[in-house]
Amino acid sequence: MNKSNWLLWSSLSLLVILLGLGIYGIVLYNNLYDSKTAGFDETSRQILSQTSITEIEKIEQYNGSKAYHVLFGSNDADEEKLIFYPLEGKEKSLTTIDKSEILTEEEIISRWQSECNSCKLIKVTPALEDDEALWEIAYNDVNDEYVLDYKSIYDGSPVHMYRFKRMFN
Repeated sequence: MNKSNWLLWSSLSLLVILLGLGIYGIVLYNNLYDSKTAGFDETSRQILSQTSITEIEKIEQYNGSKAYHVLFGSNDADEEKLIFYPLEGKEKSLTTIDKSEILTEEEIISRWQSECNSCKLIKVTPALEDDEALWEIAYNDVNDEYVLDYKSIYDGSPVHMYRFKRMFN
């Protein structure tokens, strides 16, 4: 086998390996995304068929002491609602909040930034703990600690906060 044949076969082998890794990566990403949004379609069907909600804008998942799907939707009267749909149990007790009564996500982020302007925001999620609606603000503080800050969804007052120190760099 001469040098040009060896180079051709090596290049083809490398191309096949890279193509296989690319396909594997795409399949893995799709499986992870599907598991993250598992149950969203069923929750949407339940909410649309059993409540006055006619349109669902988005769905998120909150995992606290209990897991919930959090739906942002509106009804025929264009009233925007925030609904906490519990994932456990057969009997679902929904918690519904008028969005006009709460601080918006943008307002809570603005307030948070004024309190911690050098922190790095990770995400803001509506939360429900002990039947109290909250905003969960996840961020890294100036000491690079991971912080979960819970504030009232109605007025932004502090409820509780958890700080997690890094064990490894």
